[in-house]
Amino acid sequence: MPGWRAVLPPVDAPARGRTLARMSVLTFDAHQAVKTLCEAGAAEPLAEAFVEIITGNVATKADISESETALGADIAESDVRLQAKIADVQAETKADIAGIQAEVAEVRTEVANVQVELKTGIGLARAGVGDLEGRLYRQLWSMAAGIVGLTVALVKLLG
Repeated sequence: MPGWRAVLPPVDAPARGRTLARMSVLTFDAHQAVKTLCEAGAAEPLAEAFVEIITGNVATKADISESETALGADIAESDVRLQAKIADVQAETKADIAGIQAEVAEVRTEVANVQVELKTGIGLARAGVGDLEGRLYRQLWSMAAGIVGLTVALVKLLG
């Protein structure tokens, strides 16, 4: 289209954050575009309106720079919020881990207490069994002595 001309080759753009390192520069000659449209048969008011619509929808370098700046600020703000959320999650995780470690310590203490109680109970049970065994042993000797005494008495009576 005669109203448009591209300037080639692409020129280096200033390095800014995440922008492209090279850009093509595109220029638009509004007067030439109106003239070309009129030569093609369009009425001058229509050609001017058309060119106005086109140029109103074209971003300038300043528009792009402003958008890049705003986008950079938004990204920086999002990064700050994200870092804050990460720090919050890390703090919560550390608190959760500390709580779990405290619970594990409590469970270990409870297990140690149960072990002591079991050892004490087993010791008491052994002592009780030993006492019972001694009483049974005495009872058996007493019964054996009675049987021997009865046997002797029966032998004397019968004999």
